[in-house]
Amino acid sequence: MKGRTPAVAVIARPAADLGACLAALERAGAGAPAIQRIGPDGPAMARNRALAACDAEVLALVEDDVVVDAGWVEALAAAWVSRDDTLACVGGPLRAAFPKGRPRWLSDDLLDAFATLDLGDKPVGVDARERTFHGGNVSFRTSALRAVGGFWPARGHPDGRDWFSEEHEVQRELARAGWRATYAPEAAAVRIVDRDARRRVVLRRRLRYGARRTLIGGAATARAPGRQLATSAVGVPVALARRQAAVAMERAVRAAESAGALLGARLAHSDLQPVARETLFRGSVPPPQSRRGRRRRARAREAPQILLYHRVVEREADPLGVCVSPENFARQLEILNTTREVLPLAEIVTGEVPSRAAAVTFDDGYRDNLEQAAPALAAVGIPATLFVATGPVAQGGGFWWDEVERILRTAPEEAEPSLTLELAGQRRTFRLGGQQERAIARRHLHAWLQPMALEEIDLALSAIRGWAGASGEGRTPDLDRAMTPEELRTIANTPGLSIGAHTRSHCSLRRADEETQDAEIAGSRDDIAAWLGTEPKAFSYPFGVDGADFDDAVVARVRGGGFSSAVTTTEGPLPGADRFKLPRRSVPDVDGQGFEAWLRAPAARSGLSHQ
Repeated sequence: MKGRTPAVAVIARPAADLGACLAALERAGAGAPAIQRIGPDGPAMARNRALAACDAEVLALVEDDVVVDAGWVEALAAAWVSRDDTLACVGGPLRAAFPKGRPRWLSDDLLDAFATLDLGDKPVGVDARERTFHGGNVSFRTSALRAVGGFWPARGHPDGRDWFSEEHEVQRELARAGWRATYAPEAAAVRIVDRDARRRVVLRRRLRYGARRTLIGGAATARAPGRQLATSAVGVPVALARRQAAVAMERAVRAAESAGALLGARLAHSDLQPVARETLFRGSVPPPQSRRGRRRRARAREAPQILLYHRVVEREADPLGVCVSPENFARQLEILNTTREVLPLAEIVTGEVPSRAAAVTFDDGYRDNLEQAAPALAAVGIPATLFVATGPVAQGGGFWWDEVERILRTAPEEAEPSLTLELAGQRRTFRLGGQQERAIARRHLHAWLQPMALEEIDLALSAIRGWAGASGEGRTPDLDRAMTPEELRTIANTPGLSIGAHTRSHCSLRRADEETQDAEIAGSRDDIAAWLGTEPKAFSYPFGVDGADFDDAVVARVRGGGFSSAVTTTEGPLPGADRFKLPRRSVPDVDGQGFEAWLRAPAARSGLSHQ
């Protein structure tokens, strides 16, 4: 990495006094650091704002109660310059300082409550999958940090400074994506512990740590924490009677962690829920999950529902989870035919329908819908609506997400181990050195490209082809191509099958301007009318998440485009739903027995965008 002084951002609580922190940064030569105050949307979003404002190759983060050493900036710069291109994170020592004196009851084992870390004075390489650095003294390669989606926008909590906070999770994701972390002992800092050096603060933080560790880290079942809680709680008064303050506090801390493990979701669930539907680095964030969701879903088991399929095919890879094998599809149709009253989508939309009613739909318009799905549906007499993106149909081509997956999976092993893309004002670098790294890169690439205009996606595809040594656009394999207009006419003439519109280019409509929205919505309607002689009456929003991929303005345009209904890709109760926001359930690739169980016990709403 080129020698450049890292940009510095201070993540500060609303009313924090930054005097000591800023003075130390000035002595260290940090210039004028950016200050990001933590607002109602939590610390993760403050970190994302710091990342968005950074135009340097490296972003160093400190917190408001941290004082860096005089040589901190120079040590960080040296650590980045001396490392290779696989480095994405550098952390330094973060020790605790107690201006009013360290309490006698505070042992070294309890310093974790103040988010400190000291690996010693000798330079050592650190694998981020085994050790991550606290947000008070950590720096990142900005292009790599953006490539993994920035910081997960969790709600957070003032007592949430532990190994499961957003700055640690992003380091773990960087490690999974093939990036390295290292420790720079000379880039040292201290955390000033003043009013937080109290027993109740430590106990409160360890209580929350136990809960978060259970939810995120997969801690032991509740029975073991229960025994630990009882044993530790009994030991506290014994230690106090012996005037062993430190021992009593350590036992109280173990009791608090065990109590947190027992409380689990009740205590920490809301801290981990997202506070935004999107960030500058994530086009779509799942909505918060309710802890009572399972109970509500159980009551709705017998309600009518619309099923969503995309493909009926066996493909070498299915990272998006949109393929159902022909064998499983046939079994699923048998189950539907015997356990549900399957109706055309138009009948589900209009009037009262039986509680056990179901409708079958397909999105996109893949050729396998004609070759595999249509014959299977006709064999059992089940109606279905196929929503078609007319651009790939007109061109006889495929979809960009399949090409991205195909190139990354089949590119030569000797291809460059990383790829940097500059799109929509952002620079992101992806590690592509092996199949695992490429699979993770594909996931992040898909999330980044999904909301973009087709022109930006084409630029990305061109760069990815160049990285892989592929010339031109390449022919879409028959396995992945869309139907042709002639094939679409064949499927439209199959009894029980109807065609709906799915835009022209399968773009995320909410991100498009009004002119593009009109062209995509009306254009797909007109294409289908020209090919089939009749206008479609049903519409499917591409990617289909309300608030992320379409909004009320898009709904109004669909309504004004002559359609009578529209479907989404998110789950929810069908009775009483808006006819232009109809929920659907994406069907998994499971056999008949698994499908029957899935129908009886609907899965949790994900809110994630997919095709």
